[in-house]
Amino acid sequence: MKTFKNLHPYSKKKIRLEEIIRIEADINYSHLILNTGKRIVLARTLKAYENDLKLPFLRVNRSCMVNLHYLEKNTVSTLNSIKMIDGYVAKISRRRVEFVSAAISSSNS
Repeated sequence: MKTFKNLHPYSKKKIRLEEIIRIEADINYSHLILNTGKRIVLARTLKAYENDLKLPFLRVNRSCMVNLHYLEKNTVSTLNSIKMIDGYVAKISRRRVEFVSAAISSSNS
């Protein structure tokens, strides 16, 4: 089981990757939003997470990376946005629309 400790070795918290709904960027910090509703702030950029995390994590715009397992069941990305199960709506940047659509369709099948 891969934990968050592997990606951020100086973190004192043990977080399983399956618990993370999304990661939001805030300048040089990242906010981890967990499925329990808890929000954790860490001093690491979103780009660093993008390089370390693979599917089901997907960067949808410059400030948000989502876990595809927590998408709403009938998510349609034709409107350049996706809805998470916690009600958060993430806009998809125009350069990532095709990639995100392909990733969503491959994860649903």
